Amino acid sequence: MKRDLFTSIITHILDTASSYYALGSFVFVVIGELADWKKMGRFFLRAGLPGGFFAYLFVFVSGMNYLQGYLLSSVMNWLCSVAAVFVVWKKDIWRAASIVSIAAILQVSSTTVMATTLQELLMQRVSDLVLAFVIYFASYIVLIAVICWFLNKINFCRLVQYVLEDEKRKRQNAVLTLIMELVTEIFFVLYVLQKQMKVVAYNAGMVVLAILLIVILLHISDKEESMRKIQYQESMLLQQQLYVEHLEQMQKEMRAFRHDYKNILSGMYLYAKEGESEKIQKVLEKLEIDFDQKIGEKIHAATQIGNIQLPEMKSLVLSKLTKMTRNGTACRLEVLYPVSRVTMDIWEFNQCLGILLDNAIEAALETEQPQAGLNIIQHETGVSIMISNRYQDSGIMLHQLKQKGCSTKTGHQGIGLSNAQKIISTYSNVLLETTMQCGCFTQHMELAARKE
Repeated sequence: MKRDLFTSIITHILDTASSYYALGSFVFVVIGELADWKKMGRFFLRAGLPGGFFAYLFVFVSGMNYLQGYLLSSVMNWLCSVAAVFVVWKKDIWRAASIVSIAAILQVSSTTVMATTLQELLMQRVSDLVLAFVIYFASYIVLIAVICWFLNKINFCRLVQYVLEDEKRKRQNAVLTLIMELVTEIFFVLYVLQKQMKVVAYNAGMVVLAILLIVILLHISDKEESMRKIQYQESMLLQQQLYVEHLEQMQKEMRAFRHDYKNILSGMYLYAKEGESEKIQKVLEKLEIDFDQKIGEKIHAATQIGNIQLPEMKSLVLSKLTKMTRNGTACRLEVLYPVSRVTMDIWEFNQCLGILLDNAIEAALETEQPQAGLNIIQHETGVSIMISNRYQDSGIMLHQLKQKGCSTKTGHQGIGLSNAQKIISTYSNVLLETTMQCGCFTQHMELAARKE
């Protein structure tokens, strides 16, 4: 009796460890990260230990029949795994649910196909139970590693990324992937309960379910890719329109300055005849200031924009500069080196940058002399972005601004900055620092290189 109990516990521990090794490996594949044993250990502690406990409790201890025990343990395993991904990878709960469901489909389908095939082969050829056990688990670990390598090789995470990145449909995608995972689990239960189902038929069914998952992911991926191509084309068109508008404005300023310049030269000629050198000096100083304000800054901005080599980012910056020009906000743009990459999804990066720039523009407009600045520096390890603006002090503390519903601007709901914080929190390599000092509000976003 004690020996049977000991055997069942050891078997359950090995089964739990191998199952969560497979599930954790597939989580890395779905997210698109290389295996990290520290994260794998944290995932096992938060998901494997409680999940294994509940599985043993429901299947072996509770007295339930196999179907009830398996279903309850599966639910608890799924919940524990979602919580673990939420904590370890810092994904929001809906994305964590999608990640776990997709990884679980891969785990259940590949694991059960391998398990049934290996069991058939080992039962026929190996009589020693312990030896069969060792061969089974060793083969299982190696085969899971090979499958993960293959999925990484074909860039499987790219198919999944659109499902995970879709902010509008993240709830629907989580439900869809969970339903598919449930179908996979139900198919496994039917195989266990109906012993007459042939291994070949079962394995074929599991392969069909896995292919169905890939087809659905491909459909979503293609649809999202098409939408992004349209957005890219629209951003390029907007960029051209804004650039033409910028050049036309500069041309108008040049014409006006040329007219003023001729009048000033006429006045200077009279000063020169009368020997008024001080007046000539003052006129020249004013001429220099007018040139810098009317034309020099626009030439400087055009030069700096040329250093932004990402079309999506360039369109956004151009549109915000145009907005500031129209509403009378003085803006200083500095892009010291060519910016060719950012270590975030470009659309999420643009969303965060747009929120920060909109906040700066709106806050600056409440001051007597609206001013804003944008500094972008590409360096070896990433990109630094500094957005500054004048603001009207309304007595709100810095930590309050990061809370949803809080804003320094009248009539605003204050959800922009909290949304930016939410997006940034999903990236371990991105930091947003906010400071308020001497009437200047500064947002510093640092994008470091991603750890491979």
